[in-house]
Amino acid sequence: MNLARKPEFFQARPGTVTGLCWYAANGEPVPAECDLALTVVGDLGVLGPHAIVFLPVSPSSTPNGPGHIRAVHGESVYIIAVSRQSLDLARQQQLYDEGADDLHVLDGRQAMFACLARAKRHFQRLHGVEAVRRDLRERLDVLQAALDHLPTPIYLKDLDGHYLACNTAFASLLSRPREDVIGHRLHELAPSETAEKHETSDAHLLQIGGVMCYETDVCLHDDDERYVMLHKALVTDEHGKPCGIAGVMIDITERKRLEARLMNAAERDPLTDAYNRRKFFEIANDAIADAIAHGETLCVAAIDVDHFKSINDEFGHAEGDITLCSIVDILRSHETEGMIVARAGGEEFFVFFFGTAAARAEEILQAMRTEISHYCQIRTAAGGLAGTISVGMAVFDPAAENIDRALRRADAALYHAKRNGRNRLSRAK
Repeated sequence: MNLARKPEFFQARPGTVTGLCWYAANGEPVPAECDLALTVVGDLGVLGPHAIVFLPVSPSSTPNGPGHIRAVHGESVYIIAVSRQSLDLARQQQLYDEGADDLHVLDGRQAMFACLARAKRHFQRLHGVEAVRRDLRERLDVLQAALDHLPTPIYLKDLDGHYLACNTAFASLLSRPREDVIGHRLHELAPSETAEKHETSDAHLLQIGGVMCYETDVCLHDDDERYVMLHKALVTDEHGKPCGIAGVMIDITERKRLEARLMNAAERDPLTDAYNRRKFFEIANDAIADAIAHGETLCVAAIDVDHFKSINDEFGHAEGDITLCSIVDILRSHETEGMIVARAGGEEFFVFFFGTAAARAEEILQAMRTEISHYCQIRTAAGGLAGTISVGMAVFDPAAENIDRALRRADAALYHAKRNGRNRLSRAK
Protein backbone atom coordinates (compact mmCIF):
# COMPACT_ATOMS: atom_id res chain seq x y z
CA MET A 1 0.00 0.00 0.00
CA ASN A 2 1.05 3.64 -0.38
CA LEU A 3 2.81 3.85 2.96
CA ALA A 4 6.17 5.09 1.68
CA ARG A 5 8.48 6.81 4.18
CA LYS A 6 8.42 10.62 4.23
CA PRO A 7 11.52 12.76 5.03
CA GLU A 8 12.43 12.89 8.72
CA PHE A 9 10.29 15.50 10.47
CA PHE A 10 12.26 18.75 10.96
CA GLN A 11 15.55 17.06 10.11
CA ALA A 12 18.51 19.43 10.62
CA ARG A 13 20.69 20.41 7.68
CA PRO A 14 24.48 20.73 7.91
CA GLY A 15 25.61 24.31 8.68
CA THR A 16 22.33 25.44 10.26
CA VAL A 17 21.97 27.40 13.51
CA THR A 18 19.88 25.96 16.34
CA GLY A 19 19.44 26.82 20.02
CA LEU A 20 18.69 30.39 21.19
CA CYS A 21 18.75 32.90 18.33
CA TRP A 22 18.12 36.62 17.89
CA TYR A 23 16.67 37.74 14.58
CA ALA A 24 16.02 41.37 13.70
CA ALA A 25 15.51 42.26 10.07
CA ASN A 26 16.47 45.88 10.72
CA GLY A 27 19.67 44.94 12.56
CA GLU A 28 18.39 45.87 16.02
CA PRO A 29 20.92 44.62 18.62
CA VAL A 30 20.16 42.22 21.43
CA PRO A 31 18.74 44.21 24.35
CA ALA A 32 20.86 44.30 27.52
CA GLU A 33 17.83 43.02 29.44
CA CYS A 34 18.11 39.68 27.53
CA ASP A 35 20.73 38.21 29.80
CA LEU A 36 21.11 35.14 27.56
CA ALA A 37 23.70 33.74 25.18
CA LEU A 38 21.85 34.47 21.94
CA THR A 39 23.22 33.78 18.46
CA VAL A 40 22.51 36.78 16.26
CA VAL A 41 21.05 35.67 12.92
CA GLY A 42 20.74 38.00 9.97
CA ASP A 43 19.64 35.43 7.40
CA LEU A 44 16.54 33.29 8.03
CA GLY A 45 17.96 30.63 5.74
CA VAL A 46 20.53 29.53 8.33
CA LEU A 47 17.96 28.81 11.05
CA GLY A 48 17.75 25.12 11.80
CA PRO A 49 14.86 23.04 13.18
CA HIS A 50 14.10 23.39 16.91
CA ALA A 51 15.66 26.85 17.05
CA ILE A 52 14.13 29.24 19.59
CA VAL A 53 13.92 32.58 17.78
CA PHE A 54 13.65 35.83 19.71
CA LEU A 55 12.00 38.41 17.46
CA PRO A 56 11.84 42.13 18.44
CA VAL A 57 8.38 43.62 17.92
CA SER A 58 6.81 47.05 18.52
CA PRO A 59 3.32 48.16 19.48
CA SER A 60 2.58 48.79 15.82
CA SER A 61 2.48 46.23 13.02
CA THR A 62 5.74 45.62 11.12
CA PRO A 63 6.34 43.87 7.76
CA ASN A 64 8.92 41.40 9.10
CA GLY A 65 6.86 39.90 11.90
CA PRO A 66 6.33 36.25 12.92
CA GLY A 67 4.54 35.50 9.65
CA HIS A 68 7.77 36.23 7.75
CA ILE A 69 9.63 33.53 9.72
CA ARG A 70 6.74 31.05 9.48
CA ALA A 71 6.70 31.46 5.68
CA VAL A 72 10.30 30.21 5.58
CA HIS A 73 10.39 27.58 8.35
CA GLY A 74 6.80 26.55 8.98
CA GLU A 75 6.37 24.98 12.42
CA SER A 76 10.00 23.84 12.79
CA VAL A 77 11.04 26.80 15.01
CA TYR A 78 9.65 28.34 18.19
CA ILE A 79 9.07 32.11 17.96
CA ILE A 80 9.11 34.39 21.01
CA ALA A 81 8.02 37.93 20.25
CA VAL A 82 10.08 40.39 22.41
CA SER A 83 8.82 43.88 23.25
CA ARG A 84 10.34 46.65 25.36
CA GLN A 85 6.90 47.83 26.46
CA SER A 86 3.52 46.34 27.16
CA LEU A 87 1.29 45.63 24.15
CA ASP A 88 -2.47 45.99 24.05
CA LEU A 89 -4.61 42.89 23.60
CA ALA A 90 -5.31 43.59 19.92
CA ARG A 91 -1.58 43.71 19.10
CA GLN A 92 -0.92 40.56 21.13
CA GLN A 93 -3.67 38.73 19.25
CA GLN A 94 -2.24 39.94 15.95
CA LEU A 95 1.19 38.52 16.80
CA TYR A 96 -0.26 35.17 17.77
CA ASP A 97 -2.34 35.12 14.57
CA GLU A 98 0.82 35.77 12.54
CA GLY A 99 2.52 32.78 14.11
CA ALA A 100 4.18 33.80 17.36
CA ASP A 101 4.30 31.00 19.93
CA ASP A 102 4.92 33.25 22.94
CA LEU A 103 5.27 36.91 23.95
CA HIS A 104 7.88 38.38 26.32
CA VAL A 105 7.99 41.93 27.64
CA LEU A 106 11.46 42.88 28.86
CA ASP A 107 10.66 43.11 32.52
CA GLY A 108 12.98 40.66 34.24
CA ARG A 109 14.63 37.25 34.27
CA GLN A 110 11.65 35.52 35.86
CA ALA A 111 9.37 36.21 32.89
CA MET A 112 12.17 35.16 30.48
CA PHE A 113 12.56 31.90 32.37
CA ALA A 114 8.83 31.22 32.00
CA CYS A 115 9.10 31.73 28.20
CA LEU A 116 12.04 29.33 27.94
CA ALA A 117 10.22 26.76 30.09
CA ARG A 118 7.24 26.90 27.75
CA ALA A 119 9.54 26.54 24.73
CA LYS A 120 11.22 23.53 26.31
CA ARG A 121 7.87 21.89 26.99
CA HIS A 122 6.80 22.62 23.40
CA PHE A 123 9.86 20.85 21.96
CA GLN A 124 9.50 17.96 24.37
CA ARG A 125 5.98 17.41 23.10
CA LEU A 126 7.21 17.84 19.55
CA HIS A 127 9.92 15.22 20.08
CA GLY A 128 7.29 12.89 21.53
CA VAL A 129 5.12 13.35 18.45
CA GLU A 130 8.14 12.75 16.21
CA ALA A 131 8.99 9.54 18.07
CA VAL A 132 5.44 8.27 17.64
CA ARG A 133 5.52 9.19 13.95
CA ARG A 134 8.84 7.43 13.43
CA ASP A 135 7.51 4.32 15.14
CA LEU A 136 4.37 4.39 13.02
CA ARG A 137 6.40 4.93 9.83
CA GLU A 138 8.64 1.98 10.68
CA ARG A 139 5.63 -0.22 11.28
CA LEU A 140 3.97 0.95 8.09
CA ASP A 141 7.21 0.34 6.17
CA VAL A 142 7.27 -3.25 7.42
CA LEU A 143 3.62 -3.68 6.42
CA GLN A 144 4.29 -2.09 3.03
CA ALA A 145 7.25 -4.39 2.41
CA ALA A 146 5.16 -7.43 3.31
CA LEU A 147 2.30 -6.39 1.00
CA ASP A 148 4.69 -5.56 -1.83
CA HIS A 149 6.18 -9.05 -1.67
CA LEU A 150 2.74 -10.59 -2.24
CA PRO A 151 1.93 -11.27 -5.92
CA THR A 152 -1.77 -10.66 -5.25
CA PRO A 153 -3.05 -7.14 -6.08
CA ILE A 154 -4.41 -5.39 -2.97
CA TYR A 155 -5.99 -1.94 -2.73
CA LEU A 156 -7.97 0.41 -0.50
CA LYS A 157 -10.44 3.03 -1.76
CA ASP A 158 -12.34 5.82 -0.06
CA LEU A 159 -16.11 6.09 -0.40
CA ASP A 160 -15.74 8.25 -3.53
CA GLY A 161 -13.62 5.63 -5.28
CA HIS A 162 -10.24 7.33 -4.89
CA TYR A 163 -7.40 4.91 -4.16
CA LEU A 164 -5.95 5.51 -0.71
CA ALA A 165 -3.40 2.69 -0.81
CA CYS A 166 -2.24 -0.22 -2.94
CA ASN A 167 0.63 -2.68 -3.18
CA THR A 168 3.14 -3.08 -6.00
CA ALA A 169 1.18 -5.93 -7.63
CA PHE A 170 -1.91 -3.73 -8.00
CA ALA A 171 0.08 -0.83 -9.45
CA SER A 172 1.75 -3.27 -11.88
CA LEU A 173 -1.67 -4.57 -12.93
CA LEU A 174 -2.53 -1.02 -13.96
CA SER A 175 0.93 -0.61 -15.57
CA ARG A 176 1.55 2.54 -13.53
CA PRO A 177 3.84 3.57 -10.67
CA ARG A 178 2.07 3.55 -7.31
CA GLU A 179 2.23 7.33 -6.94
CA ASP A 180 0.15 7.63 -10.14
CA VAL A 181 -2.54 5.37 -8.66
CA ILE A 182 -2.99 6.93 -5.23
CA GLY A 183 -5.58 9.71 -5.20
CA HIS A 184 -7.13 8.68 -8.53
CA ARG A 185 -10.30 6.78 -9.46
CA LEU A 186 -10.43 3.74 -11.72
CA HIS A 187 -12.08 5.87 -14.43
CA GLU A 188 -8.75 7.71 -14.74
CA LEU A 189 -6.68 4.52 -14.91
CA ALA A 190 -8.63 1.95 -16.95
CA PRO A 191 -11.09 1.76 -19.90
CA SER A 192 -14.48 3.28 -19.06
CA GLU A 193 -16.38 -0.01 -19.50
CA THR A 194 -14.16 -1.77 -16.96
CA ALA A 195 -14.32 1.17 -14.55
CA GLU A 196 -18.11 1.45 -14.72
CA LYS A 197 -18.56 -2.26 -14.05
CA HIS A 198 -16.37 -2.21 -10.94
CA GLU A 199 -17.77 1.05 -9.60
CA THR A 200 -21.30 -0.33 -9.99
CA SER A 201 -20.17 -3.30 -7.92
CA ASP A 202 -18.71 -0.92 -5.31
CA ALA A 203 -22.00 0.94 -5.09
CA HIS A 204 -23.84 -2.34 -4.48
CA LEU A 205 -21.37 -3.27 -1.74
CA LEU A 206 -21.94 0.09 -0.05
CA GLN A 207 -25.65 -0.73 0.04
CA ILE A 208 -25.47 -4.30 1.35
CA GLY A 209 -22.25 -4.06 3.41
CA GLY A 210 -20.11 -7.02 4.42
CA VAL A 211 -18.03 -8.92 1.87
CA MET A 212 -18.47 -9.71 -1.82
CA CYS A 213 -16.68 -12.44 -3.79
CA TYR A 214 -17.14 -12.99 -7.51
CA GLU A 215 -15.34 -13.83 -10.75
CA THR A 216 -15.05 -11.15 -13.41
CA ASP A 217 -13.02 -10.14 -16.43
CA VAL A 218 -10.67 -7.18 -16.14
CA CYS A 219 -9.72 -5.46 -19.40
CA LEU A 220 -7.16 -2.85 -18.40
CA HIS A 221 -5.48 -2.63 -21.80
CA ASP A 222 -6.71 -3.18 -25.35
CA ASP A 223 -4.71 -6.39 -25.75
CA ASP A 224 -4.78 -7.76 -22.21
CA GLU A 225 -8.00 -9.27 -20.89
CA ARG A 226 -7.61 -11.01 -17.56
CA TYR A 227 -10.00 -12.94 -15.33
CA VAL A 228 -9.87 -12.45 -11.57
CA MET A 229 -11.51 -13.71 -8.39
CA LEU A 230 -12.34 -10.44 -6.66
CA HIS A 231 -12.85 -10.23 -2.90
CA LYS A 232 -14.22 -6.89 -1.66
CA ALA A 233 -15.00 -5.79 1.89
CA LEU A 234 -16.66 -2.68 3.22
CA VAL A 235 -14.29 -0.99 5.69
CA THR A 236 -15.93 0.66 8.70
CA ASP A 237 -14.65 2.75 11.61
CA GLU A 238 -15.00 1.93 15.31
CA HIS A 239 -18.58 3.23 15.22
CA GLY A 240 -19.55 1.03 12.27
CA LYS A 241 -19.66 3.94 9.83
CA PRO A 242 -18.45 3.04 6.29
CA CYS A 243 -15.14 4.71 5.41
CA GLY A 244 -13.84 2.78 2.38
CA ILE A 245 -13.58 -0.43 0.38
CA ALA A 246 -10.69 -2.91 0.53
CA GLY A 247 -10.12 -5.36 -2.29
CA VAL A 248 -7.98 -8.38 -3.16
CA MET A 249 -7.71 -9.66 -6.74
CA ILE A 250 -6.63 -13.25 -7.46
CA ASP A 251 -5.68 -13.80 -11.11
CA ILE A 252 -7.53 -16.86 -12.46
CA THR A 253 -6.86 -16.24 -16.14
CA GLU A 254 -4.93 -19.46 -16.68
CA ARG A 255 -7.56 -21.44 -14.80
CA LYS A 256 -10.33 -19.99 -16.99
CA ARG A 257 -8.34 -20.74 -20.14
CA LEU A 258 -7.77 -24.30 -18.98
CA GLU A 259 -11.48 -24.66 -18.22
CA ALA A 260 -12.29 -23.41 -21.73
CA ARG A 261 -9.85 -25.90 -23.26
CA LEU A 262 -11.30 -28.74 -21.19
CA MET A 263 -14.83 -27.70 -22.15
CA ASN A 264 -13.83 -27.54 -25.80
CA ALA A 265 -12.21 -30.97 -25.57
CA ALA A 266 -15.38 -32.39 -24.00
CA GLU A 267 -17.64 -30.93 -26.69
CA ARG A 268 -15.58 -30.89 -29.87
CA ASP A 269 -14.07 -33.42 -32.21
CA PRO A 270 -10.27 -32.99 -31.86
CA LEU A 271 -9.58 -33.28 -35.62
CA THR A 272 -12.29 -31.15 -37.23
CA ASP A 273 -13.42 -29.01 -34.26
CA ALA A 274 -17.05 -29.85 -35.08
CA TYR A 275 -19.31 -30.82 -32.18
CA ASN A 276 -18.99 -34.45 -31.10
CA ARG A 277 -21.93 -36.90 -30.79
CA ARG A 278 -22.44 -36.24 -27.06
CA LYS A 279 -22.77 -32.49 -27.53
CA PHE A 280 -24.99 -33.02 -30.59
CA PHE A 281 -27.54 -35.01 -28.63
CA GLU A 282 -27.31 -32.64 -25.64
CA ILE A 283 -28.23 -29.63 -27.78
CA ALA A 284 -30.81 -31.60 -29.75
CA ASN A 285 -32.61 -32.85 -26.62
CA ASP A 286 -32.90 -29.30 -25.27
CA ALA A 287 -34.26 -28.07 -28.61
CA ILE A 288 -36.70 -31.01 -28.82
CA ALA A 289 -38.21 -30.22 -25.41
CA ASP A 290 -38.75 -26.61 -26.52
CA ALA A 291 -40.18 -27.67 -29.91
CA ILE A 292 -42.69 -30.02 -28.25
CA ALA A 293 -43.85 -27.19 -25.99
CA HIS A 294 -44.41 -24.95 -29.01
CA GLY A 295 -45.67 -27.59 -31.47
CA GLU A 296 -42.76 -27.10 -33.88
CA THR A 297 -41.32 -29.41 -36.55
CA LEU A 298 -37.61 -30.32 -36.62
CA CYS A 299 -35.17 -31.73 -39.15
CA VAL A 300 -32.06 -33.92 -39.02
CA ALA A 301 -29.59 -34.81 -41.75
CA ALA A 302 -26.92 -37.46 -42.18
CA ILE A 303 -23.95 -36.58 -44.41
CA ASP A 304 -21.26 -38.94 -45.73
CA VAL A 305 -18.11 -38.14 -47.73
CA ASP A 306 -18.15 -39.93 -51.07
CA HIS A 307 -15.27 -42.36 -51.86
CA PHE A 308 -13.51 -41.45 -48.65
CA LYS A 309 -12.04 -44.92 -48.20
CA SER A 310 -10.39 -44.64 -51.61
CA ILE A 311 -8.78 -41.34 -50.60
CA ASN A 312 -7.33 -42.92 -47.45
CA ASP A 313 -6.18 -46.09 -49.24
CA GLU A 314 -4.58 -44.34 -52.19
CA PHE A 315 -3.19 -41.14 -50.68
CA GLY A 316 -2.92 -41.93 -46.97
CA HIS A 317 -4.69 -40.83 -43.82
CA ALA A 318 -3.00 -37.43 -43.78
CA GLU A 319 -4.72 -36.54 -47.04
CA GLY A 320 -7.94 -37.97 -45.65
CA ASP A 321 -7.68 -35.74 -42.58
CA ILE A 322 -7.16 -32.68 -44.80
CA THR A 323 -10.27 -33.62 -46.78
CA LEU A 324 -12.39 -34.02 -43.64
CA CYS A 325 -11.24 -30.70 -42.16
CA SER A 326 -11.86 -28.86 -45.43
CA ILE A 327 -15.37 -30.30 -45.72
CA VAL A 328 -16.22 -29.44 -42.11
CA ASP A 329 -15.01 -25.88 -42.65
CA ILE A 330 -17.48 -25.54 -45.53
CA LEU A 331 -20.31 -27.18 -43.58
CA ARG A 332 -19.78 -24.89 -40.58
CA SER A 333 -19.56 -21.80 -42.79
CA HIS A 334 -23.29 -22.37 -43.43
CA GLU A 335 -24.17 -22.66 -39.75
CA THR A 336 -26.88 -20.24 -38.73
CA GLU A 337 -29.05 -19.72 -35.69
CA GLY A 338 -31.00 -22.91 -35.02
CA MET A 339 -28.49 -25.23 -36.71
CA ILE A 340 -25.54 -27.33 -35.53
CA VAL A 341 -23.02 -29.59 -37.30
CA ALA A 342 -21.45 -32.57 -35.52
CA ARG A 343 -19.08 -35.37 -36.46
CA ALA A 344 -20.91 -38.68 -35.98
CA GLY A 345 -17.77 -40.77 -36.57
CA GLY A 346 -15.34 -41.53 -39.41
CA GLU A 347 -16.44 -39.60 -42.48
CA GLU A 348 -20.07 -39.24 -41.39
CA PHE A 349 -21.67 -36.07 -39.95
CA PHE A 350 -25.01 -35.12 -38.41
CA VAL A 351 -26.79 -31.80 -38.88
CA PHE A 352 -29.69 -30.72 -36.67
CA PHE A 353 -32.15 -27.94 -37.54
CA PHE A 354 -34.53 -26.29 -35.09
CA GLY A 355 -36.42 -23.03 -34.74
CA THR A 356 -36.62 -20.95 -37.90
CA ALA A 357 -33.72 -22.88 -39.49
CA ALA A 358 -35.84 -26.08 -39.70
CA ALA A 359 -38.00 -24.61 -42.47
CA ARG A 360 -34.86 -23.83 -44.52
CA ALA A 361 -33.09 -27.15 -43.89
CA GLU A 362 -33.24 -28.48 -47.45
CA GLU A 363 -32.11 -25.14 -48.92
CA ILE A 364 -29.10 -24.98 -46.56
CA LEU A 365 -28.12 -28.62 -47.16
CA GLN A 366 -28.23 -28.15 -50.93
CA ALA A 367 -26.05 -25.04 -50.62
CA MET A 368 -23.53 -27.07 -48.58
CA ARG A 369 -23.46 -29.91 -51.08
CA THR A 370 -23.07 -27.53 -54.04
CA GLU A 371 -20.20 -25.61 -52.47
CA ILE A 372 -18.34 -28.80 -51.51
CA SER A 373 -18.80 -30.18 -55.04
CA HIS A 374 -17.38 -26.95 -56.47
CA TYR A 375 -14.47 -27.08 -54.01
CA CYS A 376 -13.82 -30.69 -55.07
CA GLN A 377 -13.54 -29.68 -58.72
CA ILE A 378 -11.10 -26.86 -57.98
CA ARG A 379 -8.91 -28.99 -55.71
CA THR A 380 -8.82 -31.88 -58.21
CA ALA A 381 -7.83 -29.50 -61.01
CA ALA A 382 -5.00 -28.20 -58.85
CA GLY A 383 -3.64 -31.69 -58.30
CA GLY A 384 -5.15 -32.28 -54.87
CA LEU A 385 -8.05 -34.38 -53.66
CA ALA A 386 -11.43 -33.70 -52.09
CA GLY A 387 -14.58 -35.75 -51.78
CA THR A 388 -18.12 -34.76 -52.62
CA ILE A 389 -20.89 -35.50 -50.13
CA SER A 390 -24.16 -37.41 -50.14
CA VAL A 391 -26.94 -36.17 -47.88
CA GLY A 392 -30.04 -37.73 -46.38
CA MET A 393 -32.54 -35.58 -44.48
CA ALA A 394 -35.62 -36.31 -42.40
CA VAL A 395 -38.24 -33.87 -41.16
CA PHE A 396 -39.98 -35.03 -37.97
CA ASP A 397 -42.51 -34.07 -35.37
CA PRO A 398 -40.76 -34.49 -31.99
CA ALA A 399 -44.09 -35.10 -30.26
CA ALA A 400 -44.67 -38.18 -32.41
CA GLU A 401 -41.14 -39.40 -33.25
CA ASN A 402 -37.86 -39.39 -31.29
CA ILE A 403 -34.55 -38.24 -32.74
CA ASP A 404 -33.08 -41.75 -32.98
CA ARG A 405 -35.92 -42.83 -35.26
CA ALA A 406 -35.55 -39.64 -37.34
CA LEU A 407 -31.80 -40.24 -37.72
CA ARG A 408 -32.41 -43.80 -38.92
CA ARG A 409 -34.74 -42.44 -41.60
CA ALA A 410 -32.15 -39.80 -42.55
CA ASP A 411 -29.48 -42.51 -42.74
CA ALA A 412 -31.70 -44.60 -45.03
CA ALA A 413 -32.18 -41.55 -47.25
CA LEU A 414 -28.41 -41.05 -47.29
CA TYR A 415 -27.80 -44.52 -48.69
CA HIS A 416 -30.56 -43.94 -51.23
CA ALA A 417 -28.57 -40.90 -52.43
CA LYS A 418 -25.38 -42.98 -52.66
CA ARG A 419 -27.09 -45.71 -54.64
CA ASN A 420 -28.39 -43.14 -57.07
CA GLY A 421 -25.04 -41.64 -58.02
CA ARG A 422 -23.71 -39.83 -54.91
CA ASN A 423 -23.16 -36.06 -54.65
CA ARG A 424 -26.87 -35.54 -54.12
CA LEU A 425 -29.51 -34.99 -51.44
CA SER A 426 -32.28 -37.47 -50.73
CA ARG A 427 -35.30 -36.69 -48.58
CA ALA A 428 -36.64 -39.42 -46.26
CA LYS A 429 -40.22 -40.54 -46.65
